[in-house]
Amino acid sequence: MNELKFNIITKYIETKNITIKEFCKQCKISTSTYYRIMKGKDFNLISLFRIAKKMNIRIHLFFK
Repeated sequence: MNELKFNIITKYIETKNITIKEFCKQCKISTSTYYRIMKGKDFNLISLFRIAKKMNIRIHLFFK
């Protein structure tokens, strides 16, 4: 599997000046799911779609 571009998510959180917990709540994912995604661990692809929807970007932008 390709590596995710984690910096897109991190920059979004910083730009919006929100906490990770707030971001996760807005995306309707758990904080543990967020950290699994950020560490490149196994996660449900639906969670990544939820993040992309919240960030208003297409999912392919997460991949290198």
